[in-house]
Amino acid sequence: MSSPEPRRRPFRALALALALAVPGALLGACDVQPLYGSRSGMSESGPAAAIEIAPVKDRVGHIVRNHLIDSLTPGGQPAQPEYRLTLAVEESETPLLIQLDDHATRFNLRLDATFSLENREGEQVYSGSAQAIGSFNVVESGFATVTAKRDAADEAARVLSEEIRTLILLNLPR
Repeated sequence: MSSPEPRRRPFRALALALALAVPGALLGACDVQPLYGSRSGMSESGPAAAIEIAPVKDRVGHIVRNHLIDSLTPGGQPAQPEYRLTLAVEESETPLLIQLDDHATRFNLRLDATFSLENREGEQVYSGSAQAIGSFNVVESGFATVTAKRDAADEAARVLSEEIRTLILLNLPR
């Protein structure tokens, strides 16, 4: 009894050759666009370079904003922005490790951000929220505790900015 496998080999080879010869043949109907690169009609920095990021009042919000500026608009704020990003960051602490004397020695530091992206006309194009959590220990030295809390807030702000950047790039009108 002969196997039908030898007859299929030429068809497989032909299909592979066509797929390699015409790269868009298999992905012709796919709507894939570059997330970070350029497209025709856009600058080399991509559509995110046209976002102006509004100032934020508090320290942690300012850190998030600085990270967003560095990642979305590395060339600086655009002279003629297409979009304006406004954000608000709230900080909260939750005790994690509580001793027998009701003294907490470890805390979670949670950052919650809400943000809105508007076009030139002031119409909201996208809004969302993101969260990040850091933790720190409370030790006998007050300075060490303040430093640990600040470091946890800085790291959570970096993670929060990456989450916001990803959400914006995925939902930015193209």
